[in-house]
Amino acid sequence: MWLAGTWMIVAAASALATPLDFLPVGDPLEDEIRLLEVIGAPVRLPRLGTRPLQIVDLPVSQLPDSGAAAISSRRLLRALARDREIPGDVSGTSRRWMQLEYPDDQRLELSVGLEGGGRVAEGADPELATGTGLHARVAAQVGRWVAFSHLIVGHFEDGTRFAERILPNADAVLHSDETYLAYTGQDERWGVFLGRGRWNWGPGQEGSLVLSRTSAALTALGYRFRIEPLRADGMVLNATLQGAAGEWLAAHRLEWQPRDGLRLGVSEAARYRADSWQPLYALGLLPYALTQDLLIRDEPDSARVLRNNVIAAVDAAWRIVPGSRVYGEFLIDDLKTDNSQALGKYAYQLGWEGVGTVRGRRVSWGSEFTRLSRFVYTSFFGRSFEADGAPLGFPTGPDARRVRVRVAWDPDLSWQVFGAASRTERGESGLDVPYVPGSPPVDSGRFAGVVEVTRDAEIGLRYWPSSGCDMAAAVGYRWIDRVDHVPGRDTRDANARVQLRWTR
Repeated sequence: MWLAGTWMIVAAASALATPLDFLPVGDPLEDEIRLLEVIGAPVRLPRLGTRPLQIVDLPVSQLPDSGAAAISSRRLLRALARDREIPGDVSGTSRRWMQLEYPDDQRLELSVGLEGGGRVAEGADPELATGTGLHARVAAQVGRWVAFSHLIVGHFEDGTRFAERILPNADAVLHSDETYLAYTGQDERWGVFLGRGRWNWGPGQEGSLVLSRTSAALTALGYRFRIEPLRADGMVLNATLQGAAGEWLAAHRLEWQPRDGLRLGVSEAARYRADSWQPLYALGLLPYALTQDLLIRDEPDSARVLRNNVIAAVDAAWRIVPGSRVYGEFLIDDLKTDNSQALGKYAYQLGWEGVGTVRGRRVSWGSEFTRLSRFVYTSFFGRSFEADGAPLGFPTGPDARRVRVRVAWDPDLSWQVFGAASRTERGESGLDVPYVPGSPPVDSGRFAGVVEVTRDAEIGLRYWPSSGCDMAAAVGYRWIDRVDHVPGRDTRDANARVQLRWTR
């Protein structure tokens, strides 16, 4: 019964909303857009390292329809056909349950569906993935304004911690990870938004270092802009982490395309305490270290209260040749640059990905290496980069090293065979273990204590026949050495998972 229920609930393309709406971070279309970038599509693709992307930014003309790019182009076009005028015949487009259009750019849309996932493993009870259940997306557009809400009635791990239980003896709650009001300027070169959602800044495929798609949803106010002649995009974000406690997050990013196939980015984020969002942080035009100095100058006696925790990162992605791209990101968190007792905390990520054809069928692959030193993201004065107990950046948190490889074969538009393998090493220094100045010197580049090692491998089959139906099933095996950092405590287990998104 559980397996049947999961199969009916579980990764199809999300039901999109209006052309001014945003493509949710983590949507399957992001991978297709990414592959078009690797191939070198003859159109300017949007700010891939500053997500979420906006529907109106995505290309619908001049997309290649042959070779390795054909499948990505067709999957993208069939999803956009509900919101954009697509030349020619586009098959596989799933209409929404309700889609009303009126003069003067007025639209009302409603999409419903069953989405989620499930996993079974040896020696463990079956698990439903968080968010498994009934999904509804409603959007209203009036001129350049868009109001959007993604509502979920379903299973959430520890859901009763933040919502009332709908069904007795079950973790089924009403929840939303994506709800916002947004305004987009003429020519789509700037916009503002207020609401709840996820962000991903950086070129990483699995996750990034400053703000990652794997973090918890955040409630935020932000704005974005584009300077078209320079091919530069900027975004400023101001998020509430703990409003009652006065804990806030400010972040800004600039992404630049100096030439086709090359993207450069710089990101900075600050954790600070205040009664409300501070104007200088909210403005996002100054480096956050300077912002703190200016605030302290205004109130010299408030240095301890106003103290912030700042991280910064630079990244680059370069298409070496059509079909092959390398990328990297380097994060600085209190990097030691002198002989003081300050501790150097850092993280970096390197990746390589490619796509091509074998006997006329698309093959794509990628590898990614991520290293996070001890104490990165942490703060001894209570300004850690976390939300809901998880990192805002890469999901492993500090004191970790992870390498992951992936490969996929697409024989046609509807089918995909995929596989992935990873190795993760984690020391005993987590988010709850900051370095306190004055403590004995520590080499932050070495693992702390007993290292837990996890190896995962899986192979699966995916069926994506239309924009509104996407199903996948996979089997895998997991090896964990020194579970919870205890020598001799090792586990081995086979596992299987299923996923489905069925939306209308």
